[in-house]
Amino acid sequence: MRKRGNSLSLAPSSLYKRAFLEYEKLMKILLLGKTGLLGSEFLEIFSREGIPFEAPGHHELDLLNFDKVDQFLAGNFFDLILYCVAYTKVDQAETERGACEQLNVNVLRNILTHRRPIVHFSSDYVFNAPSNMAIPENFLRQPINFYGETKKQAEILLEHSGVDFWNIRTSWLFGTHGENFITKILDLSKEHDVLRIVADQVGRPTSTKDLAESVFKNFILNRSDSGHYHIQNSGTPGSWADFAEYFLQKQKWEGRVEPIASENLGKKALRPKNSVLLNTKSPENLRDWHEAVDEFLQTRQ
Repeated sequence: MRKRGNSLSLAPSSLYKRAFLEYEKLMKILLLGKTGLLGSEFLEIFSREGIPFEAPGHHELDLLNFDKVDQFLAGNFFDLILYCVAYTKVDQAETERGACEQLNVNVLRNILTHRRPIVHFSSDYVFNAPSNMAIPENFLRQPINFYGETKKQAEILLEHSGVDFWNIRTSWLFGTHGENFITKILDLSKEHDVLRIVADQVGRPTSTKDLAESVFKNFILNRSDSGHYHIQNSGTPGSWADFAEYFLQKQKWEGRVEPIASENLGKKALRPKNSVLLNTKSPENLRDWHEAVDEFLQTRQ
């Protein structure tokens, strides 16, 4: 800082810093999918942190109406789009392919034509990796169901869009803002003494709260390099049966989990056996999934 007579003037570096802070305050985000399991978490974070954002609902902005979307994006400037929209009904996607592709691929393609930086969420389902490895970000994409294929196609769109993108692959989400594996199994445990749960798919559960906080810190407030990232809670990987046994024991359920093979469920869509994602790029690792599940269970008491 330099003195000029009785007044003070800021050095260029200080002026730049102040201008940057003012820019951060003016930064505006478009949140798409505000009512979903993950989008609801960002709604809370932005409100808490005083981040300017718009989060139009379906009745305000129908993403399937491309003309309306074009008009909206042409008339409003956003520094970043947070894309929490997805068709996630994995089994129904095998027969509702048009609906799945429209939301997961075509809507994204249209939004990318407006060339705004974007945070997009993808899935472990783009992979079909061997079971003896943790999957790095650059591993071969080889989906084995149609939902996974649409997420792969979305990633390819991002790569060829020419815009800055942060594609966050994650898995096995649970959170307080919607139905998830924990809530479904807890409901079933009230009606059954034996629960048959898959034991040959291995991964790590991910808290939507932890995921959203990490994305906010590392990809919104601070912009990591554009590209693909793996974010899931840390800790020892386990099967869906292991996952269920953990939180059912915490709830003092007196029944029994019967481990079964995936094919015994008779699902329409195949699932990858390995959902263990390896983080080699994100600046931080999330806490152990057991701790995150404990916290989630406490919110239900």
